[in-house]
Amino acid sequence: MILRKIYISLLVLLFIPIVLSAVADAGRDSGTDLAAAQDRTLSVEDRSQAIMALGRSGDQKASGPLLQILKNPSEQRRVRTSAVMALARIGQPRPEILSAYESVYRSPKTGENVRYTILLALGTMKAAESLPLLTEALSNGDDRIRFKAAQALGMIGGDEAVNLLLSRLELEQDRMVRAEIVRALARNESASVESVLVRVLRSDPEPLVRYNAALCLTKFTSLSPEGREALRAAGSDSSPMVRKAVGEVVR
Repeated sequence: MILRKIYISLLVLLFIPIVLSAVADAGRDSGTDLAAAQDRTLSVEDRSQAIMALGRSGDQKASGPLLQILKNPSEQRRVRTSAVMALARIGQPRPEILSAYESVYRSPKTGENVRYTILLALGTMKAAESLPLLTEALSNGDDRIRFKAAQALGMIGGDEAVNLLLSRLELEQDRMVRAEIVRALARNESASVESVLVRVLRSDPEPLVRYNAALCLTKFTSLSPEGREALRAAGSDSSPMVRKAVGEVVR
C-alpha cells in the first residue's frame, strides 16, 4: 500500500508539469511569442522558450521569421537549435524548411549542435527528400553526426533508408553508432532486418551492440525460428547485459 501511494504521488508529480505547460501554452499569444523570438535584447532562455511555444502552437505564420532566425549565422546557437525544432513541429512550408535545413547544415559557419539538431529534425519530419544529405552525414568523420544520421534514417524508414543503414553497418567502427544503426533498423521490422539483427547478435564483438540487437529482437511482433534460436543462444552470451536482455524470452 505504501509503495502504491508513493507510485501514485510520483505520477502526479510527473503529470503536473505537463498540465501546467499545456495550460500555459493555451494562454499564450502567438504574436507576443513571435515578437519575443525576434527580440535580440531578450535573454537566450526567453527567446528559446518563445520559439518552442511557437512550434507547439503549429502556427504557420511563424515559419517565415523562424526561418530567418535559423539562417542567421550570428544568432545564438541555442536560439537556432530551438528554431530547428520549432520548424519541424510546424512542418510547413515543407520545401522551404527542408531547403533551409540543408543549406544551414552545409554552411561552414554552422556549429555541430545545430547540425545534430537538423539531422534529428529531418527524421522527425520523415524527410525522405533529404536522403542525399543523410547519406553524406552517415559517412561523416564525426561519430556524433553519423549517430544522428542513423537515428533520422530509422525514423524515416522505407527500403532506401534501410539499405543505407545496412551498408553503413558493414563499415562502421564506432560501437555507439553501430548500436544506433541496429536500433534504427529495428524500427523497420521485416524478415531481412531480423536476419541482420540475428547476425549481429551472434557475431558482433561489442557487448553493447549485441545487447541492442537482442533487445530489438525481443520486441519484434513475430520471430522466425532462426530469430528465436538466436535469442536462446544469447542466454549464454559472455556479457551479463546481453543475457539479461534475453532472460525473460529464453525462459
